[in-house]
Amino acid sequence: MTLNYLIWSVIQPSHWILLTAIVGVLAWKTRIGSRCRNVAAVLIVVFGVLPTAELVMRPLETRFPLTDLLAPVDGIIVLAGSEHRRLSRLYDQPQLGAAGDRLTSFLMLATTHPEARLVYSGASGYEAASAFFAQSGIDGERLTFESSSRNTCESARLSKELLEPAPGQNWVLVTSAFHMPRAMGCFRKAGWTIQAYPADYRTGTTVFCFALTRHLRNLDHATHEW
Repeated sequence: MTLNYLIWSVIQPSHWILLTAIVGVLAWKTRIGSRCRNVAAVLIVVFGVLPTAELVMRPLETRFPLTDLLAPVDGIIVLAGSEHRRLSRLYDQPQLGAAGDRLTSFLMLATTHPEARLVYSGASGYEAASAFFAQSGIDGERLTFESSSRNTCESARLSKELLEPAPGQNWVLVTSAFHMPRAMGCFRKAGWTIQAYPADYRTGTTVFCFALTRHLRNLDHATHEW
């Protein structure tokens, strides 16, 4: 677990909204408690009922629209982050989380472009992803695992060093749509021109509904990316 991850776990918005509500309850008879309850109520309405989080996330998801890929495709890279490591170990079966569309999109592209080299990049879910690919019937000779990177920019740099893409080759990057702008920035910084293939969309039609956990999760993701 990296220091960046620990810091983000402390400062992400949903934790502070929850903390404000808890203080409001524990200090019920005090002025501070009353103010915290009022603030928590406002934040829950703004971010739990109104589609505020979706409006913040939507520009990220539409930065790189889903388009037809330029052919031929020399290689396809999928970034880690969709696997449940603890549950995968517990049940001895690969378990995917909310970002599982990353891997299913990767499999679809692998089938559509049988000539492409396949790459999984990231240390966080390497074991679960390896088992998932093996059970999905992907030819192991097509797969390369970059299992040392701890963040997106390390994935870009270490993947480029490992694969040594030749000038003019056509590579495709698969990751969550809201994560794609940062990922593309990291790959460009690493000197790698690559096509974006976003997956795992979280927003769509803007609606007013009480979906507190989903909205707060989107708020955290969007805040982290911005």
